[in-house]
Amino acid sequence: MSKFHIVMVVVIFLSGCANSQYAIQFDSSPQGAALVCDGKNWGYTPETLYIPKKNIKGQTELNLSGCTATWVSGAQNRYGTVPLTQYPDSVRITAPRPDAPNLEQDMNFALKVQQFKYQQAQDAAAAAAKAWADLNQSLKDTTESIRKNTPTSTYTNCYNTFGGVSCNSTSY
Repeated sequence: MSKFHIVMVVVIFLSGCANSQYAIQFDSSPQGAALVCDGKNWGYTPETLYIPKKNIKGQTELNLSGCTATWVSGAQNRYGTVPLTQYPDSVRITAPRPDAPNLEQDMNFALKVQQFKYQQAQDAAAAAAKAWADLNQSLKDTTESIRKNTPTSTYTNCYNTFGGVSCNSTSY
């Protein structure tokens, strides 16, 4: 099987995996509300959850009323329904903060959540860069080890000349 065919098989397989999930990006305004669905805490908005498409096949809407956004001030809002005919593959749904006291507290917390998520992304990028550097160094070390441990070959080429035999040797 050629490299092209292998790549195509992998791409088709991954495409199939991607299409088997329905992505729901829960957001809030302001961001940083705790996302709780049916009693399970999923972290702070924005947060993306995935549902197998087979679980919603044949439905015209997805009821998300079991999910709530709760801000640190205690303000709370419930998510609604999503029309699946309008959003067949994925959706982003935003819960607006109700008119409640302590908006500034929620805004400050939203900033902290954004800073935390940014730092997590930076840490992940640094870890990935280090992993690639370590892999590259390991490959260089392996190549050097193979080169050092490979026996040297000497090729000698001899030919007749008018004055006798002349030989040239080359080592690799």
